Amino acid sequence: MTSQLRRIYQLVRSFLFGIINKEFLIFCFFLLLSGSFWLSMTLDETYEREFSVPVELKHIPDNVILSTEIESTLTFTISDKGFAMLNYLHGNRLKPVTIDFRTYANKSKGKGNVPQADLQGIISKMLLSSSHIVATLPDHLEFAFSYGTSQMKPVSLIANVTTAKNRYLLESIIDPDSVKVFADKKTLRTMTSIPTEEFDIDELKDSTEVLVALQHAQGVKCIPDTVRVILRTDAIIEQTVEVPLQVINAPTDKTITLMPEKIKINYSVGAAQANKVKADQFRVVVNYNEMAPHPTDPCKMHLQKSPTQVSNVRLEEAKVTFLVGQP
Repeated sequence: MTSQLRRIYQLVRSFLFGIINKEFLIFCFFLLLSGSFWLSMTLDETYEREFSVPVELKHIPDNVILSTEIESTLTFTISDKGFAMLNYLHGNRLKPVTIDFRTYANKSKGKGNVPQADLQGIISKMLLSSSHIVATLPDHLEFAFSYGTSQMKPVSLIANVTTAKNRYLLESIIDPDSVKVFADKKTLRTMTSIPTEEFDIDELKDSTEVLVALQHAQGVKCIPDTVRVILRTDAIIEQTVEVPLQVINAPTDKTITLMPEKIKINYSVGAAQANKVKADQFRVVVNYNEMAPHPTDPCKMHLQKSPTQVSNVRLEEAKVTFLVGQP
């Protein structure tokens, strides 16, 4: 084993230090060296490059409504050497620009203005000392606002939800179900609720939660401006109940004997509601006025009442035979 390893070592050594391979290694060395010089000279050049960062307006009082939003993006051009540009491109020095409402809002005019000098000052704090700001776009930031009164308004759900086979939507819960709305008094008087943004869910099988934004017009502010919608589904099961038949419109001088006297009813119901369904919530009747013209024929039965939580209600028999006698 040791002799084999020694033999392999000698072969590798001979290959690496052979005349041809020596020349190849020398070539690679100088190629790498020249590439390093070229990269160093390139990165030492001065460049101008454009960058963009998000803009956020912070510390807005609850009763303040923005009538015109502040620009969402600030673009600026930087001049510096290539080494610095690499730092900006692949580092994490550039952060979102945060504007403090309290600092720039003019309450008497209902406007705010962030001058170019302040923007450049904010940007400079993120840059290397060698970097120079050439331009900013926009050259200043503006926003307009007003003050509104508030009321609590209920949230209304706008959604199109279909469930998977043998499932149904048991309930939808909005959390919170009411939000504080800021607007002028006239708008608040005419507003009955705050609708959610419309969303669609197809073939919903299991219960789920969705974070949904609220719809509101310009000049209206909601706190919070999103709600949690909980959609709970349940399995649909089949059940059967037996109920007595009842005769309606029968004259007092007649006795009606029905065969059978009870009828089985099949229906679909949610598993969570199954135990709440009772036989006395159903009513199946036979109308004497339909019997009288055809005394020898079976008479049709009618489902007159059923509980609201059931669906697809079916009578096991469509007609019943009867005998009419004297009391």
